[in-house]
Amino acid sequence: MARLIGTLALALVLSPLVASAQLAPAAAGSFMGTWALTLDGPQGTFEQSLILKDEAGAVVGEVSNEMQPETQKVTDVTKDGENLVLKFAGNFQGNPFDAVITMTPDGTDKVKVVFDINAGMFSMNGTGVKK
Repeated sequence: MARLIGTLALALVLSPLVASAQLAPAAAGSFMGTWALTLDGPQGTFEQSLILKDEAGAVVGEVSNEMQPETQKVTDVTKDGENLVLKFAGNFQGNPFDAVITMTPDGTDKVKVVFDINAGMFSMNGTGVKK
């Protein structure tokens, strides 16, 4: 019983370290580079620029668009099977939000994109093309 409790305690202590591990550039493979994302929203097309680069041995994303031209840095980048998943907290006109961008390979230098805001409260689908 004491061994089980010790194992559980160790797992709890180490879990934040595992969760915060960043994706290595080699694991991101062909996702690395500059992307033009085109999303379909209720008010028409929404375009974003996404740069995925190596920063100190980890994949980092930089997202920008015309509505919010200042770059949003994304350090929570993971893989889920074939998909690349970027998670970040943003702020638009004083309104904070949590976002998840999921990129699914769809041919050479093309991806399908889902941009999810606040765990499904708002979502846009679209495509991405590597520049």
